[in-house]
Amino acid sequence: MHGTSLASLIESHGPAGFYRKVVDLLNEKQLTPDDFSYYELADACGVLPRLRSLRDSALAGNAALPVEALLAESNPGVGTNLFQVVTGELIGRKVIEGYEDDAGFIGDRLVSVMPSRLRQTKIAGFRALAGPTEVAEGHPYEESTFEEKYVTTQESKQGRILSINEELIAFDQTGEINRRAMALGYYLRQERERTIIRAVTDADAAAGRHVYRPSGQGQTLYAADGSLRNYIGGTNTTSPDFAAAIPLEDWTDIEEVLHYRATEVRDDRVDGDQRPILAPVRQLLVPEALRGTARSIVHSTEIHVTPSDGETRFANPVHGMVEVLSSPFIDEQGGTAGSDWYLGDFPRQFVWTEIWPVQTLLQRADSEAAFERDVVLRVKARYYGGISAVDTVFVTKVSGE
Repeated sequence: MHGTSLASLIESHGPAGFYRKVVDLLNEKQLTPDDFSYYELADACGVLPRLRSLRDSALAGNAALPVEALLAESNPGVGTNLFQVVTGELIGRKVIEGYEDDAGFIGDRLVSVMPSRLRQTKIAGFRALAGPTEVAEGHPYEESTFEEKYVTTQESKQGRILSINEELIAFDQTGEINRRAMALGYYLRQERERTIIRAVTDADAAAGRHVYRPSGQGQTLYAADGSLRNYIGGTNTTSPDFAAAIPLEDWTDIEEVLHYRATEVRDDRVDGDQRPILAPVRQLLVPEALRGTARSIVHSTEIHVTPSDGETRFANPVHGMVEVLSSPFIDEQGGTAGSDWYLGDFPRQFVWTEIWPVQTLLQRADSEAAFERDVVLRVKARYYGGISAVDTVFVTKVSGE
């Protein structure tokens, strides 16, 4: 939008009406933040009347810029507030646009989002002490009691500040301002993604940062001795038949893990025989090093076997069974993480407690930064949330070496 049309809109609608009009046009997708020039907006609001001569002088190659061409307010009050509010709205939308660019991100497919107003809350459950029993005609039902169990959540606040200095507006660098705003949102989203991936793989348990906190006490999620019935590997002393690594190579490896989940994973009732848990797998999570192998296994329609007496073809038993997800934040962990893989129903086991969704907040020009660093305004982007494991049996970690 041009400065003349902006000025006429402000004059005809008034400051409050102009702001509402801008928001309506943005919400209706008739305009985008990229259609606005921050320089022309400032000029139309009467906030930066000398910036035009500052920009023209620079474009003409005059390096000696006049002191009076510095950022100044000719109409403090309504015009200043309008410029700050509208600019904050536009930049905030670009931050959100960058945050919502989820290409390649898988974190939201691994968790169930649970809005919360409190931090470090209890997620309650119960332990079945006895299953149902047959009731003869005319006889009373047997009493069944429940023992309380719960896990606690843990959240943190993450954020960054973006400072917009006067040169970016004076020289009408709207594209650069929007690019920085989008980058702020994108890297905030990437930090959330990394937090989720490291949590579902329990990468930071050794450092005392636990994702599984039964009764408020941090505990390793994938116990190496297999005692939580969610680990296959050479250190598993709980399930001797699954005390060896399983490199992900073909469909039989997935079948082996499904066999483990069918025979070794039980419910936690303590009165009566523990029984298998019906927990179908939905996702296969792998490092980038195994992405091609995993996709080939899951998406192949046929299996070709060539024994000595000739080739045999049959339908792939695991075709389309699970969604393949991969992340470089697993490879980043180094060591054996590059060969480990995970099979299960991740959203059923992991919750993201969201106290504050991503927010953008505006600090106006009357801050110390305005004088010290010629900052026109500052935008803060943040979220407050965290990931927790509510159980242990719905995802199985498989050692690949």
